[in-house]
Parts: sequence; structure tokens; C-alpha cells
Amino acid sequence: MLTSNSVYIGIDLAWGDKNLSGFCALVPYKKSLKIIDIKLLKSIDEIVDEIQKYINNKVYIGLDAPLLVPNEDGNRECEKLFNKDFAKYKISMLPINRTIFTKYNSNIRSEELFKRLQDDGFKRDYKSDKVIFEVYPHSTIAMLFNNQQILPYKRKKGRDVEFIREQISIYKRYLAKVVSSHKILKNDVSALKGQGLKDFEDMLDAITCAYTIYFCQKNEARFYKVDDEDIFVTPISPWKVYMLRCVDKTLYTGVTTDLKRRINEHNTSTIGAKYTRNRRPVELVYFENCDDKVDAMKREYAIKQLSRKDKLKLVDV
Repeated sequence: MLTSNSVYIGIDLAWGDKNLSGFCALVPYKKSLKIIDIKLLKSIDEIVDEIQKYINNKVYIGLDAPLLVPNEDGNRECEKLFNKDFAKYKISMLPINRTIFTKYNSNIRSEELFKRLQDDGFKRDYKSDKVIFEVYPHSTIAMLFNNQQILPYKRKKGRDVEFIREQISIYKRYLAKVVSSHKILKNDVSALKGQGLKDFEDMLDAITCAYTIYFCQKNEARFYKVDDEDIFVTPISPWKVYMLRCVDKTLYTGVTTDLKRRINEHNTSTIGAKYTRNRRPVELVYFENCDDKVDAMKREYAIKQLSRKDKLKLVDV
């Protein structure tokens, strides 16, 4: 019996019918998340059957595979935009098109899964009780855990088994920071190789997919569209530079990773800035997303050098 009404499901979907897909279900637990199911599944039927177990709950699915592939070749527009946005972090997605995907299977499995889940009421909308979005483990790991850098845990030319094991161990430690203790996060990977190592990686990716859909519901995220509707979501840097208007009409500039919390501190707490403490209440009038802490602090300094007139131009944009 589930104690939470919300279930976050991650699916690292295999492109072909012969391969296994990672599947994970998380629920909120105390101040963390708890793994209530994690396994490898083969068919679309098996995946749908597992999802059906939670159909009476609010279900949020993060899928590492395309929900829709309208293009025969090249990239979808959402990949192009993502690759442009994340180029500064050296993170990119491979092309997604029908020519590539039908090499692995006569039908595109992720589209089949999406169609069946649509029949069950799943939508690309966080306001729904049945939610599904594409997610990308690499961007989640980079933005939330690995200092805006790719974690090179995937098999690739020039990476030997020992190197992959080391990266998988790092990956496992990252996930242990956000998910409650579970035997999979205690597994010793030193003896894993070949398919066993790949299977373990797929299950970690499923955890990341589930965590991504959870995180992006409650934190900073960026959405990308196909057919004029959101389809893909990824975490972005939480760092922001912001401006407040104080009760005496003066402006204050600062940086934070949590605007709501910081504005509350400025208005109610002794840990708000000394400048704002005697100028309450303050109101948020402007903020910008930044790449990281250093970028936010540089932008804060630049804004502080502006005249009041130029600061107000930012506010009025």
C-alpha cells in the first residue's frame, strides 16, 4: 500500500525489442525519495503493465526516448534548441529521426509506448494527474550533480571497463544523495562487466529519469516543444541574479538559488541582507537565470555598476 499519492517513474527505454529497458518507481519519503520498484523489462506490454499498477495514483513519467518523431532525417527542432542552449556545457543530444530509429525496430517503440499511455490519459502537462515527458540523464547529471559537466559513464571508444566502473561508482554516489538507501545503490560494481555492467547502468539511468521528472516539477527547468506542445524537460542551473524594490523605492541586487526562500528571508529574517533589513517590505522586480555561481556573481557585479536609470530599464523590459 503506497503512503504517497504521487509516483515518479523513470524509463530508460531500449530502442529495439531484443534489449532490456531500465524501469524505476520513486515515491516521496520523509525529506527524500524512496525506490519502491526497480527492474529491467523487455516488452512494451511489460512496461505498460508496471505503470498500470500505479494508475490510481498521480503518476509522473520521465522517459529517456522520443515521444514523437515527426522528421525522417536530421534533428527535431527541440534537439537543435537544446544543443544550442547546452553547448556552453559541451552537452548535446544525438539526432533523433525516423531513419535512425527504424534501423533498430520496424516501429518506433517509444512512440508506441506514448500512444498507449495517451489512451490511459497521460499528457505532456504537469497540471495533469498523469504526466509524461522526455528527459535526458546526461543533462540532469551535469546540472544537478557534476558541476555542469558530462559524466563519461557510457561505453565509448577509448574508455576501458575499469574506467566505466569508476564513473558508474561516481554516478551511484550522486544518486545516493537524493534517493534513500537501497540495495542497488550499495552494489559493488568492481566485478561487473559486459552486459551485467550495461544492465546496472540502465537501472541507474531509470532512477535518474524518475528523479528528473520529480525535480523539474518543483524546481528550475526548461521545456522544449514538438508540435507546439512541451515534450522534453531538463533541469537548468538554479543560480539567479535578482533585483528587489525596497519600501523606500531603492533597488537591491543579489544572487540566490531559491528566489522564494531568499525574498522571504529579506522580508522576515535576520539572515536577509543588512541593506534590506530596514527597508521592508521588499518586492521582486527582476531576475535572470545564470549558468553557475560564478556567472551569477559576475552579473550581479555588472548590474550593481549600472545607474538607477539603467537598472530600471532592465526592470521595465
